[in-house]
Amino acid sequence: MAGISERIHPQPTAGDAARRRKKTRTREGRPRRVIIVGAGAGGQEIARELARANGKFEVVGFVDDNDGHAGADQIPILGGFNEVLDVAESYQADEVIVAYMPNWQEELVKRAARSPALGALQIKVLPGFYDAAVSACQIERIEDIPLVRLTGAEPTRLFMAAKRAFDIFFSLVMLLVSLPVMAIAMLAIKLTSRGPAFYLQERIGRGGKPFRIRKLRTMVVDAERDTGPVLAHEYDERVTPVGRFLRQTRIDEIPQFWNVLVGEMSVVGPRPERPEFGLEFAASIPAYHERHKVRPGITGLAQVYGDYLTSVYHKLRYDWLYIRRLSLLLDLRILLLTAGTVLSRKGT
Repeated sequence: MAGISERIHPQPTAGDAARRRKKTRTREGRPRRVIIVGAGAGGQEIARELARANGKFEVVGFVDDNDGHAGADQIPILGGFNEVLDVAESYQADEVIVAYMPNWQEELVKRAARSPALGALQIKVLPGFYDAAVSACQIERIEDIPLVRLTGAEPTRLFMAAKRAFDIFFSLVMLLVSLPVMAIAMLAIKLTSRGPAFYLQERIGRGGKPFRIRKLRTMVVDAERDTGPVLAHEYDERVTPVGRFLRQTRIDEIPQFWNVLVGEMSVVGPRPERPEFGLEFAASIPAYHERHKVRPGITGLAQVYGDYLTSVYHKLRYDWLYIRRLSLLLDLRILLLTAGTVLSRKGT
């Protein structure tokens, strides 16, 4: 098996993999297959606790660079630290529990985040005292062992239903209340520059599905005819005088409440990116695809804590923070902060 050291044993055969896949499909409530990183005392303690969990877990093996730990608790070492994701994929693991955290832990999370195929794999950590004191991550428990989840959990159906209900109500209210403002803005656009009042542009939505975002036009017609797709920048000459005011007041964003109403967007969430830039960012930024777990939003953490020209890398950090802390209370807080941002014209 490519990429995994010769120390791995027992090596799975094609027949073993096929039987496991069949078992996964046909047997509900099967034990969750676990790889433990670190076969020392901490890893062995986790293995023993998992064994006492009423058959809920199956410890497939350890991952460790120390051959002296081989055979701990009759559980084999399947590879070295740098091979953990290859081992997890080969043995169809459901979880990786890290009992030992050397200096590569961040690289482990980055590698897992770059691999959409491993999206269902959960990675958890046995925290040290410092981690337990400062961590804002999701805490879980297996028997008496506290674990910190490094990978993001999928939003629950109940939360997504509640969020969708709020989106429908809020977008309807905003569309009705803003009709006079929209009418004046459309008239100003038509009187001061040639071209349509509305602007449609393809963006990436939930699950990577493309959709067309609606905005009031703030740039000259055919702004990218000579340049192709480019990111907006400060003092952009393509922006019309009326368009600059619409951007400063965020009035140009109002038509997106229609996108929210039809289910393409949410009121709060990561801002949707254009496909041209999304492909570029996905190739160079770990876990960029994580932002597609939820519907994109009209506003978000990056819009209230950053500004219009904040680096895409920093915006993505805000998106990660939002996705890992999803709640209606957080959405309401972001909306209140957005109101303050609009009134102060911050970040324009």
